[in-house]
Formats: sequence, structure tokens, C-alpha cells
Amino acid sequence: MWTSCYSRVKAIPEGLEPVGISVGIPPWFKGRRELRLAPTRAMLKLRRAEYDAEFAAILARLDPRELYDALGDNAVLLCFEGPNSTYCHRRAVAEWFEQSLGVVVSELGFDRGDVLTYAELPEAAARPTARKRRGGTPLFP
Repeated sequence: MWTSCYSRVKAIPEGLEPVGISVGIPPWFKGRRELRLAPTRAMLKLRRAEYDAEFAAILARLDPRELYDALGDNAVLLCFEGPNSTYCHRRAVAEWFEQSLGVVVSELGFDRGDVLTYAELPEAAARPTARKRRGGTPLFP
């Protein structure tokens, strides 16, 4: 399993399946969706601390093994934010799977060590390039 963003869908290799996990999608995206992993529209207007608490509550109600198995190893979880650019729930979802199941879920095209943790992601968009991990407090310890 990997993560990516809608703007990079064309770079997803054959054999991997894009899966939208955002409440909204680009009009051209016709792929599979998994709305259980999407924040609500109302959450998108919250401050980060409130958003984090509500999203953690959403994930706490879900079974990570059931969802991982339903999505499959070849799933690429998609939302709108660029890699390492701003705090993004797909990184929180990836870390939830990692911590719950002991798997590695990296950003497609990046080494896992070059992907910022959810806690390290800035609130405002930054240049979407790989950065070395620096430690941080995980959203889902």
C-alpha cells in the first residue's frame, strides 16, 4: 500500500489501484473510493488540533486489518495535498496502518525515510519535495 495525490495519478504504475480517500474528488477521477477514511466537509474548516482529534476518533471506530485487507496491498490512497506540503489526512491514515499492523505505507515515489510524519507536516503549503525525517509526535501513538 502507498499514498499519493490526485495530481500524480498518471504516475501510478500499472498494477496499482488508485483509491480516493477524500470527501471530494476531482471531476475527472473515476476510480475506487473509500469514504470511511475521509474527513467530513465540516472537519475541513476546523483548526488543526480539533481536526486531529475528530479524525483520530474516526479512525478509532474502524478496524485497520479489515480496511487494509479490503483495500489490498496494491492500493494507492489519494487525496489533494502534495507530498510533504501541508498536513494531510492520508499521512495520518498511513501511520495508523503502520502502527496498527506493522506495515510500511510510504508516499509513492519516495523512500519512507524521506516522508515527513503527520506531526511534522506544516499547516501551510510548502514546497512539495522530500525531506529527511526529523522525529515528531505521532498523531496515533
